[in-house]
Amino acid sequence: MHANTAIAGTADAMSPTTVRQCTPTLQEYTDEQVRQFESVLENPFDPGEIKWRVTNTSQIGSRNGPRFRGQMLAYADPRAYTDRLNDLFTPSGWTRDYSVQLVQNFARKERGLAERTITAKIVVTCKVTLYGFATHTGLGEEWADNDNAGTAAEAQAFKRACSCFGLGRYLYDLDGQWVDLDEKKRPLETPRLPDWARPKTQQPRKQGGSAEQQTSSPQHKQNGNGTPRNGRGGLYRDELLGQVKALCGTVGFSLAGTVLKTVANVDAPEKIRDMAKLTMIFEKLQDLARGVERLRAAVTKAGEQRYSTLCREMNLASESIDDIPDRATLRQILQILEAEAGVNESRPTQHSGAAPGNAKANGEGDLSELRGRLLREAARVSGAMNRTLGDVIQEAAKGAFTLATLRTLGDSDASKVEAALRELEQTAVLR
Repeated sequence: MHANTAIAGTADAMSPTTVRQCTPTLQEYTDEQVRQFESVLENPFDPGEIKWRVTNTSQIGSRNGPRFRGQMLAYADPRAYTDRLNDLFTPSGWTRDYSVQLVQNFARKERGLAERTITAKIVVTCKVTLYGFATHTGLGEEWADNDNAGTAAEAQAFKRACSCFGLGRYLYDLDGQWVDLDEKKRPLETPRLPDWARPKTQQPRKQGGSAEQQTSSPQHKQNGNGTPRNGRGGLYRDELLGQVKALCGTVGFSLAGTVLKTVANVDAPEKIRDMAKLTMIFEKLQDLARGVERLRAAVTKAGEQRYSTLCREMNLASESIDDIPDRATLRQILQILEAEAGVNESRPTQHSGAAPGNAKANGEGDLSELRGRLLREAARVSGAMNRTLGDVIQEAAKGAFTLATLRTLGDSDASKVEAALRELEQTAVLR
């Protein structure tokens, strides 16, 4: 396992001992530590750190006179970002640098005024460096005629740089919430954060102690459809993400990819931060999973030879579930096979004699099922060990294949998938 190393300054003439004494920012992080840091950085702030501001207002008429409503957005003070970095890396383990520019000759039109004025902007660039981890920059800007232009632009630049590490990134996914305002347009209530925007782990420890972060373990319940929820009914993102990963394996790469692209414009479930989109994807994948189950039953009745012929007639790459491109194609195949199975239901077909669980003649159906089982098991182990799905699969496969190449495996590779699946099952038992 390689280490990420960063040393501040020039230390060629120093011994390693001297470097460690004179350079407090020297850090060596393993891949596992980096993953743990990423998890803590992405963890939402404590709700007590969240503040709200009114961005838009509207007036509503009523019998008792006009009422005001305001759209409120959540944000965190820069101190919350600084505290998280200090707790995780210590004050000597990270730095931030600013560059400030005054950009002139901007034509600005004030709200409610017809004429434009020529003014300037304060533009601040902030570079945040986490030694041994990474460096990112962010840009902030504010109109120069604002008395606090420098402070506002500086805070914006710092937060945007931090969001590149995942710190505070979730705040950009929070939708504005409308609340009632008083006559001075002050909010009468504080919006409630959704459950996915609340911290899931304990506070991070400083580098002097253990780097391992303990995950909170509330009592999990389930809805009637098996969807995990907490006591207030909100879906836990990690649990829902695990369900989505498992369903992706069930419905195949192409169908899952189409849903991910259509709903959230991503190619992997891990990239989805909006809980509403993740929930929508979960529901769509559940629907597709039921369709895939119906397809398997229809193939058993109509015969695999008929299914193979149909796939060729529809110009599919293969008869694997992975090569069904979208829901419309799945629906079309189902309509044809179920109609034919219904006509011939009174008499057995010559191709449907294979008992459930037996290897299929061409092996492709078994390989698709194996891939799905492997992905589901890998998702479970990934969540239990706080590791990425790709790393779990690569380790279980012992270099024989990766998550990226899993789809390209052929029938002759079925034994490799089975071996990796056994490895994952054993890993889950040991844990």
